[in-house]
Amino acid sequence: MGLLTSTRNKIIALILITIIVFLGWQNGIEVFYARVVTFGSNVVLSAIKKDTSVEVEKVETTYQFKVRALIDNRKASFPQAFGGILQPFVIVLSWQLFLFLVLNRKSALKSLLLNFGIFYLFHVIFLILLTAYHSSEFQKFLYLLLMDSFYIIALVLVIKDNMLYPVFRKR
Repeated sequence: MGLLTSTRNKIIALILITIIVFLGWQNGIEVFYARVVTFGSNVVLSAIKKDTSVEVEKVETTYQFKVRALIDNRKASFPQAFGGILQPFVIVLSWQLFLFLVLNRKSALKSLLLNFGIFYLFHVIFLILLTAYHSSEFQKFLYLLLMDSFYIIALVLVIKDNMLYPVFRKR
């Protein structure tokens, strides 16, 4: 059984964890995670598109993705802000850390691996779609579909876990 038993304490713990994760996010975790996602995207891209890559670039005080691609046989590059693409990871990370306080380690670890894998996969797919934004209408459509969906994906993962492991239900 987990460390926390009362619903009030669980809610307080989740809020505190979220605040701590958000502060860490603002102080470097975001850039680290962006580099991890670009690494995964570039591994896939190197196998399918030789002239295409995604990098993390610092512009003044903010970071963004920098996409380099071949468009109409010409080299092109364009930026993409992190914003609502990466920030929903704060929800997933906070939730996963919280689960280690309320579930046994095996269940919490199983959830962490599954949820991180799903979220990471969506981020990699998104960046791959971004590389073909200007050359494929279908990939542009999928990109636009995913663009504002990361908060929803994070929420679905939290709801899924709460259905599998009802941590806020009175026992």
